[in-house]
Amino acid sequence: MNTKSRNHAASTLLLALLLPMVGCRQEKNVELPPFDGARALAEVEALVAISPRDAGTSNGWKAARHILQRLKSFDIDAEIDTFTDQTPEGEKTLCNVIGRIPGKTDRWIILGSHFDTMPGIKNFQGANDSGSSTGILLELARMLAESEMVPDVGILFAFFDGEEGIAGYKPGDGLHGSRHLARGLAQSGEAGKIDAMILLDMVGDPDLHIAIPRNSSDNLVKEVLHAAHATGNRSHFSLSRNLAITDDHVPFLKIGIPAIDLIDFRFGSEPGKNDYWHTPADNLGHIEASSLGIAGTVTLQLLEQMACSGTLQ
Repeated sequence: MNTKSRNHAASTLLLALLLPMVGCRQEKNVELPPFDGARALAEVEALVAISPRDAGTSNGWKAARHILQRLKSFDIDAEIDTFTDQTPEGEKTLCNVIGRIPGKTDRWIILGSHFDTMPGIKNFQGANDSGSSTGILLELARMLAESEMVPDVGILFAFFDGEEGIAGYKPGDGLHGSRHLARGLAQSGEAGKIDAMILLDMVGDPDLHIAIPRNSSDNLVKEVLHAAHATGNRSHFSLSRNLAITDDHVPFLKIGIPAIDLIDFRFGSEPGKNDYWHTPADNLGHIEASSLGIAGTVTLQLLEQMACSGTLQ
């Protein structure tokens, strides 16, 4: 996860969640099983076996290929998007992993996570930052792909490289993968086809409390809080009016795409502390399947509400 500005369902889901944003057509309802936090944790464990995953390193590329293989194993159209970007250490070659479940329309929702780790930390796993969000996205991808139903609104799974700083968050450092995707969408004119960008980051803390940063789109904040209430998880979510976070949702906000950051930036040895962040303590022993289950369940409910304005048909 990047530098932070410190001043500032429901157990089941009808696949009608993927119907158009304005009004929902009659479709045969297909129930998905509850989001499985244990399966998401297994995905985290497989990713964390590739540690560290610093951007531009051999392990970074190995992690990208692992994510690609997982998406393809779900029969999802997926690719590695290789690009070069300037960093404080000069030009580096990085890569995003993109998976697509196309819809019947040309509208899309982006679900995002980064997969790289913060450089320079000995014995660093990044199980929470960035493993937890990556594990949830892979489990969401599996669930939606195995439903075998073509949605009206397509889902684009974006696994970003280079979210962490290459060299201490100097100007222009960090968010390399998300800036690359957002820039491409803006230059191609495809940005207007994106209804929302939903980012997950650091969502595995056993003491889960997702404090949505104030630099998130207002309508999406309302929808997330409603989704948390609808699934019985409202106590785990709040809006932080005094915290703005520089994270992978920001490049999309800058090009006019509604975006939100679902993040628990208090990851530590006691409630309210963040002393595990960017330390060797960010390991598999300090995340839980139950927290992954909460974040995954609320994300599914959020998609349901966005697609059908709260009305399933």
